[in-house]
Amino acid sequence: MTYHQNQLAAAPAGGLSRRSLLKYLGAGSAALGAASLLSACGAGGNASAGDLQPFNVASFPGDAYFLDTLNLENKDYANHGLKVDKHLNPQSGVQAFQLLTAGAIDGYAADTLLLLATHANSTKGKRPLLLGFRMVETTYGIVGASKHQWPSKDASFEEKMASLKGKRVGVTSVGAGGDLQLKLALELAGMKYSDVTALAVGPTAQAIPNLKADRIDAYVTVQWTATRYVSQESGGTVLIDFAEPNVPDMMRNQAVVAIGMREEMVEKDPGIAQKWLAAQDDAKNWILQNKEAAAKIMNDTALGGKGMNIATEYVEHYSNDIAPKLQPMFKADRKTVEHMADLALRFGSVKKGDITYESLVPEFARA
Repeated sequence: MTYHQNQLAAAPAGGLSRRSLLKYLGAGSAALGAASLLSACGAGGNASAGDLQPFNVASFPGDAYFLDTLNLENKDYANHGLKVDKHLNPQSGVQAFQLLTAGAIDGYAADTLLLLATHANSTKGKRPLLLGFRMVETTYGIVGASKHQWPSKDASFEEKMASLKGKRVGVTSVGAGGDLQLKLALELAGMKYSDVTALAVGPTAQAIPNLKADRIDAYVTVQWTATRYVSQESGGTVLIDFAEPNVPDMMRNQAVVAIGMREEMVEKDPGIAQKWLAAQDDAKNWILQNKEAAAKIMNDTALGGKGMNIATEYVEHYSNDIAPKLQPMFKADRKTVEHMADLALRFGSVKKGDITYESLVPEFARA
């Protein structure tokens, strides 16, 4: 089986280089289609906001980034002295980190393994630091196309993964979180990455038409709501939710969304990092106090107005299963960081000694 290297956008000057990216991205995959790097930019000024501190936040639609959506909706940024007119919307987490290390993005809630790899492969000062965890469970899953017969919901993890052998599996981008999770799941099922053909198709919006047009057989979803929405809109099947009880603990027990900022900014002005954390905490608390309104906003902004049931279920899931496990102000404990670092080491995306709790997590963000 032949694999082709996914074409990555060149890193901006001073950012994470293409060579260092490829160093930890591993085997490439054929890209389907293309999209612009940014679909929105936080540009433009406002005279009435002259006292606010400019801050560029990258985000995507969906539950892993819902706190960002609410921060804009509820003007939480301004309430904490930050000027964020719009969110930057990179095509993938890989591109987002290229922008962050180059200084075009100031803050980004990211796939934890990708943050660790970028930290290990970037220069001091430019590398991201981990300010906390927004998700302390896995959010990933796999949706199978409607044309195939998939194992039943109660089938074993190994049986479900084996059904992907020889098939084309879409991921957002080579080396991005979904791709890394696919590699781990295959390994834990006793399979190899080469047992499937991994294809970079972009985020959820591109996954649905690719599934429906038979360009891919399955797609690795990166968010809880995306798994259910892609299944609904493509007519496909939720093959596996990696948070299911019969999934190996190493797969389930991950803190998959970390809050990242560039090191030089944190060191120069730790107050701005704490303002951003406070804004996110406001959004978290607002969800718990306004479940119905939160579900409506999620449906309108992330699910195209077509997934109210999914949004409602997610808000309950967040309130009951996610929020209670978060540390105050999302603080990161050593045990969780070291567990995720061990996974990154297993993938070969970092070397032994590249990640230390002390260098990765600022003192104010430690649990």
